[in-house]
Order: sequence, then structure tokens, then C-alpha cells
Amino acid sequence: MNTRQEIINKINRIDDPELLREIDKWIGSILDASITDELSKEEIAAVHEGYEQYRTRDVVSWEKANELFNAWLKEK
Repeated sequence: MNTRQEIINKINRIDDPELLREIDKWIGSILDASITDELSKEEIAAVHEGYEQYRTRDVVSWEKANELFNAWLKEK
């Protein structure tokens, strides 16, 4: 089985409509943008790191993310 078919099979097993919408947005954004032309290697690595954190559920709440972001903005 090739990678494309493996991805399709995994998506076909998902019953969560919200997760499917998020996957659709993510795939759409990848298809709409030429990431390698616009992002540096470091930026691409950061995106991969963030995706891996999302995949392993190593995430913070929306409220906590806003707090961290606002604190970061104050430092700038």
C-alpha cells in the first residue's frame, strides 16, 4: 500500500466532524501555499515541531496560549 492510500484509509476511519474540518483546512492551506518557497528551514522545522506537539496532544489551552503570546508581545 502506498502512502497516499494509507492516508486515505486513516482519514476514512475518523468519525469526528470537527477533526475532519481541521484536517481539510490544514490540507487546503498546504495546497494553497508553496511553503518551501516562503519559509526558511528553521521556520519549516518549527511548523513540524508544532504539528508533532499537536499530534501528541502536547498543547496548552487557548487562554494559556493567549497569556503566553501577550507576555511575549510585551517583551518585544
